[in-house]
Amino acid sequence: MKIDPTILLLDKKFNANKNIYFISGNEITLMNKTKDLLIKHLEKLGSFERESVKNIISRNTEGSLFNNSKIYIVGDVVGIDNQLLDELSSEDNKFIFFVENSPKIKLIKNIFLKRSDSFVLDCYELSQELKTKVIKYYLEEAGIKLSGEVFWNLVEKLDNKFMILEKELEKIKEIKKDQFDIKFIDTVISKNSSAVEGVFFEIFKNNQIIIKSYNKNISGESEVNYLYQFIKRFSLLILSHEDVVSFEKSVPKYLFREKVFLVELFKKYNDNKKKALSSLLFKTENTLRKNSGLSNMVGLRFLLNFKKISIS
Repeated sequence: MKIDPTILLLDKKFNANKNIYFISGNEITLMNKTKDLLIKHLEKLGSFERESVKNIISRNTEGSLFNNSKIYIVGDVVGIDNQLLDELSSEDNKFIFFVENSPKIKLIKNIFLKRSDSFVLDCYELSQELKTKVIKYYLEEAGIKLSGEVFWNLVEKLDNKFMILEKELEKIKEIKKDQFDIKFIDTVISKNSSAVEGVFFEIFKNNQIIIKSYNKNISGESEVNYLYQFIKRFSLLILSHEDVVSFEKSVPKYLFREKVFLVELFKKYNDNKKKALSSLLFKTENTLRKNSGLSNMVGLRFLLNFKKISIS
């Protein structure tokens, strides 16, 4: 059974009455938000321990140390069929399958869609209608009232990617101001995600151009984090594929204009470069978590190191 992921945010009385949830799509920031909200809803039902597993086959079926049920976050669909889902549905545990869209999950997703004991939550960029609902929800929660003109200007200016949209709304909530006008909104709201993503697609240009583009389009922690997650997503595709054909098939359809660029990038990677890239991702993520105040500098260093590995 399919439901809209934003219902977890907009409906405080959402009834998490299923044992099995399948979160997928190509908007990773909304996927992560959906997973976090779902876990909160589930934890209202009782005491659960969380456990992340690579796939359902690798989970430890021994009982919890404290006799609590578990929320399993499952990162792959290996071994899934109707018989196994029947068994999982009868347990006291909860199962969240968290898998980005790819050709290999299409048939598996259909299994979940046809079952009444499962919820499927597909996460894509917000439509104008859903974005409007989310913005109204946040403003009402914060007690912020805007004129119609200012509100629709805000809707138009805010990003369709959930993480950036949420960060900007949180920024507005923190500002102590009696009245918001269009000029103020235009000053406060950051660049949209397409401008941030564009920095990545200039990676083959010289450093001077890259730095200029970065400084123009990246001006805060939320944009640095978004750019990092965007690059990380394609880095993980590079790390997980051995040949050009399989990599090309994994490129999201909405990036058809950038497919040539991404394929050329993949071709530059051998085993040694993949090890270096994996190390760079790990170190950068740790640094961003510990030094949020230095995020702009960390982000630029990450971008230039990513280029260095790619073209060396």
